[in-house]
Amino acid sequence: MTISGSRSGPLGRSVILATALCASALAYSAEPATSLYGPHPPSYPKVPFENKPCQSLSANEERSLGLAADTLGKPDRAPATLPFDNICTYRELQVGYMTEIDYKTNSNANRSSSRTAPADLPGAFYDRQGGLWFTKNGYYVVLSHSLKLSEQAARIIVGKL
Repeated sequence: MTISGSRSGPLGRSVILATALCASALAYSAEPATSLYGPHPPSYPKVPFENKPCQSLSANEERSLGLAADTLGKPDRAPATLPFDNICTYRELQVGYMTEIDYKTNSNANRSSSRTAPADLPGAFYDRQGGLWFTKNGYYVVLSHSLKLSEQAARIIVGKL
């Protein structure tokens, strides 16, 4: 699943997110519904800061990144049925906490062949839509909309996880 894309505006992001969610749903449906130990519990993303993704960046960090001062991060859920928020959208940047299967699916089937992620970000790669993925301490994070801001924000977030 990816939450990134080159289209701007709420409609463009919604279309990209809906497409990504369909791909993620297919990956989930490929898992067996039961195992030797019974049904699988739902797989939710692990979100830091008491499930408040917009606390990933402090006000000072937002300023240092040059995020628009007149735009607060807007928390959201993807998929919408999650019991808590896992995405924070700013005008210039989107931060999302995803599941391990989302990370692995994008790493294996949606990895960019033309863009290399910074080596100092753990498990980092770019997806074909320009989203920057990384993982640390059981968190699977994707940043999108701005390549420059994504790398800078990722380094800040990695330090907090």
